[in-house]
Amino acid sequence: MSAVIIIGPICSGKSTVSALLADMLQRPLCCMDTIRFTYYKELGFSEKIQEQIRKKEGFPGVYHYWKPFEAHAVKRVLEDFPGHIHDFGAGHSVQEEQGSASVVKKALHAAKVFLLLPLRI
Repeated sequence: MSAVIIIGPICSGKSTVSALLADMLQRPLCCMDTIRFTYYKELGFSEKIQEQIRKKEGFPGVYHYWKPFEAHAVKRVLEDFPGHIHDFGAGHSVQEEQGSASVVKKALHAAKVFLLLPLRI
């Protein structure tokens, strides 16, 4: 059974829709935001370095620091949790660097990916 991945911007309802979908389809739910740092640490993620970057460059610097770790987390979470409904963090499917983008594209190939966008009224 293919993994189902819900992606979208921050506060678009990914967690809510993923939980409802998992319940409706009676499939397990995997929330990237609750497990991502476990995978980040496999590549040497450092909270100390993250904090140094945050102090020097603010969130934009942290965002760029996270990118290779996010790509790795996408690959690993789909290996470890096949057939789940996945609630991806807002940035995990957004990769500007070619190497990280290739990792994510390959990992998502067999999954069913849905983009959730907030409603503008």
